[in-house]
This record gives sequence, C-alpha cells and structure tokens, in this order.
Amino acid sequence: MNININSNIFNGIKIEPEIKPIETGKAKSWLGEYHWVSPAVTEQNKHQNITDQATDWCKEYFGNSGSRWFEKGQKFYFKDEKDMTLFILRWS
Repeated sequence: MNININSNIFNGIKIEPEIKPIETGKAKSWLGEYHWVSPAVTEQNKHQNITDQATDWCKEYFGNSGSRWFEKGQKFYFKDEKDMTLFILRWS
C-alpha cells in the first residue's frame, strides 16, 4: 500500500530543534506506579522557567499537586497515563 502525502500540508510548520528532548518513564513509590515526563528544552524556551509555567498549567487542569500529579526535580509525575499524555501534547 502506497501512501501519498501532499507536502503542502506541512508548509508553515516550523519544527524547533531540541537542546534536551522530552523524556518519559515510569517510577514506583509507596503510592503506586507513576508515569513521569521531563519537558523538552529548545532554543526558544531555554531562558524561560518552563517548570513554573507547566506547574501552573497542571494546577489549572488537574488540581493542586498531590497523589494525582506532582513535580520534583523538573520532572512531572502523573498517576494516570492519560494525564501524562495530555501534558506531553501541551508542552511538546
């Protein structure tokens, strides 16, 4: 099966090179397993405090930090993988 993708749909999309790519993983704690993500650092955002902005966003969408999500050492930990996926879509 051949797929023909028209390159015009990609015009105007600028992919920014990452200094530090987004990272994900799993971690276990006494509360159970968490999915973690470390946001990407790019040329455009390297001088911004992404952690504070992302923390504010998490509070708005997921409520206060606690057992559902928390931030530690510039990594965001999520109990539910769907929450991590939403975070990645917003911050990648």
